[in-house]
Amino acid sequence: MAVTRRTLLRGMSAAPLAAAAGGLVLPSTAHAAAADYRVRMRERPLEPVSYTYPSAIAGLANELPAAPLVQEVLRNADREAVANPRGWAKPTRLTYSFGWDPRTKDGTTREWYPQGISTSYDAYQGPLPGTTTDADKRAVLVSWYAKGASLGKGARVTFVDVTAPSRPRYRHVLLVEPKKSAGEPYDFSPVDAHAGGIAWYGNRLYLADSRGHGLRVFNIDQMFQVSTGGSAARWCGYHAADKKYYALGYRYVLPQSRAYDNAGAPLRFSQVAVDRTTPQPSIVVSEWRPHSQNGKAVRWYMNPETSSITTEEAVEERRIGIANVQGAVSVNGTYYFSVSDGTTRRGRLYRRPRGNARDPYGYLSIGPEDLSYDGDRDGIWGLGEHPRKRHVYVVGR
Repeated sequence: MAVTRRTLLRGMSAAPLAAAAGGLVLPSTAHAAAADYRVRMRERPLEPVSYTYPSAIAGLANELPAAPLVQEVLRNADREAVANPRGWAKPTRLTYSFGWDPRTKDGTTREWYPQGISTSYDAYQGPLPGTTTDADKRAVLVSWYAKGASLGKGARVTFVDVTAPSRPRYRHVLLVEPKKSAGEPYDFSPVDAHAGGIAWYGNRLYLADSRGHGLRVFNIDQMFQVSTGGSAARWCGYHAADKKYYALGYRYVLPQSRAYDNAGAPLRFSQVAVDRTTPQPSIVVSEWRPHSQNGKAVRWYMNPETSSITTEEAVEERRIGIANVQGAVSVNGTYYFSVSDGTTRRGRLYRRPRGNARDPYGYLSIGPEDLSYDGDRDGIWGLGEHPRKRHVYVVGR
């Protein structure tokens, strides 16, 4: 019988894989049906259009200032977080935390809710690459979705500079979808996504889109600077009256460059995380199921050279066995899940080794969300979503 890529991947997902170094073995409970979970990449909107996302981004590049690097966004951080704040329901094994700038409404607003988290360790397995001045910079990214009075403003990502842990600083960047209408200038609009989880890998940011049933992708090195003043500061996109671009008052926008749509077995794209402890770097998509323990965690390998998903077929599927999972991360074959418990009680961290047993592993914050593993700290980043309980933190593993 001829061996196809699909057959090979089925075999890979069913059998343990040994790492070249460290003897890593993927969980033996990986299901043979992993390859039934597939994604399909697209570079244009779902509705019929004459442009692609890359062509629209290229068009915007001719109209807007050169795309700033992450380091520039961090240098231009306009808000100051509070390191290791007091007076909150702290997680077990807490090693570091920060709260949002008290001079703003970031920590209390009901119009924006934080959800996803990823770090420069996910992206580069260390600090940000760059000049000597920026070589040691470390960053945390947090995604938010608009709600209430801000409904319709889409989603944003916060770039937090944690190079000096005692003085974290940050800036919000609006996520946008580029577009082009016949006879009109290149334009963009807010991304309509829940932003439940993010994974920063290389030069790409993957956003779990539970509404769209897939992943949205943003090239981290294709940000644009837009106008912030004037009477149209609340406008998003091209403003014909003064021929300028605005983004609801944000200084920077990050346009969508592609998407990966679910093209196989049913899967809710609730969260996403990077795993650098597998033989080949991978991302894990996990499901939020509030009243069911049948949620799944599904893995795809990544291409280190292009920062893209290697093949359409997944290479591992793991049954979670816990309800109300808000975030998931895998480290050396062991899964960690965050589970929320209302707006007044701390959530829990569960550890799932290679077997099937559930292992309560301590408390997290109230309203915990996405998770991200940081190998430099050997800790897990997490965050709370509820107003006045929105701390970002690391727990020791």
